[in-house]
Amino acid sequence: MSKATPTVQTPPAPIETSTPMEQFLEANFKKLVSLFIAAIVAVIFYGITSYTSHANAVAAGEAFASAKTVEDCDLVISEYSGTSAAGNALLLKADLLWAQNKKDSSVAALREFSTKHSDHPLLPQALLGLATKLESMGEAAEAQPVFERITTEFANSDVAALAQLRLGDIKWSQGKEEEAKAAYESVPANFANADSAFIDQSESRMKWITAKLPTKEVDGPPKPKVVTPPPSAPGAPQLNLNSTTLNPTLMPGGAAPQIQVVPSTPGAPTAPKIQVTPTPAAPAPKIEVTPAPKVEVQPAPAAPKIEVTPTPSAPPAPKAAVKPAVEALKEVTPPAAPAAPAPAEAPVKAP
Repeated sequence: MSKATPTVQTPPAPIETSTPMEQFLEANFKKLVSLFIAAIVAVIFYGITSYTSHANAVAAGEAFASAKTVEDCDLVISEYSGTSAAGNALLLKADLLWAQNKKDSSVAALREFSTKHSDHPLLPQALLGLATKLESMGEAAEAQPVFERITTEFANSDVAALAQLRLGDIKWSQGKEEEAKAAYESVPANFANADSAFIDQSESRMKWITAKLPTKEVDGPPKPKVVTPPPSAPGAPQLNLNSTTLNPTLMPGGAAPQIQVVPSTPGAPTAPKIQVTPTPAAPAPKIEVTPAPKVEVQPAPAAPKIEVTPTPSAPPAPKAAVKPAVEALKEVTPPAAPAAPAPAEAPVKAP
């Protein structure tokens, strides 16, 4: 008999099971890779665009900071169109044109700003400047809708209360006092963040309307004309018109007395003092003060000259200089008189 061979039983192979995520990845692997690559490209493109925009904005800001003339502003507007710097350049251009008395061009620049830069943060202020310039040019009818746009579209801005105040002024200038009063009353009611100065102005205007004060300025009386007297003739006496006295005193320019003084010899006896009194001047006539008075003044007569002869034996002394007229009026001491010579003795004859 043959023996039976045993049979070896092998274990069953394990069944491989995949998760839904793995199945999804296997099914959409190519799509996921494509999306990932697209996302990377989008991020890179966004970074490049942001960097370029930032660099452009920086360059535009630098160009605007260096702009000083209207031509510089036009260069910034043309090269950096659509940027905030271009809008700022338009505002600066409007101010420069207004300063050059080019009012129509300034208004046109502000209109261009309001249409091309509607998202600019300074749009309410630009509209207020546009309306104010139109009103100053006498175009209140065109300025009124601009003020109304500020009060409706930008009611929360800090210039809305001022725009409402200007609307009341336009109504008041047109003779519509009731509408103007309603506009003034709405300033503190509709604009809670209004500046206190605008509120005070609206209250003052309401009081003026109630008091029926005039709205036009009246010229005052003309200033008096200042008459300048003509210059006096050369050599005429000078009068002090502001003097408190009724009759001003005239000092004629007469010739002062000339006195020649010869010094005495040292050791000679002194002579008696001589009092020299100058001749009094003639009394000045009374003169009526006129813008150009003509006064005839006669000079005082010259005082007599006094000559003193020195002793014959003494050597002649040098002549002294003439003293001023003021010192001549003082007391003058003449030189001492020379001593009389002693009598000569008679000769004695010899016996």
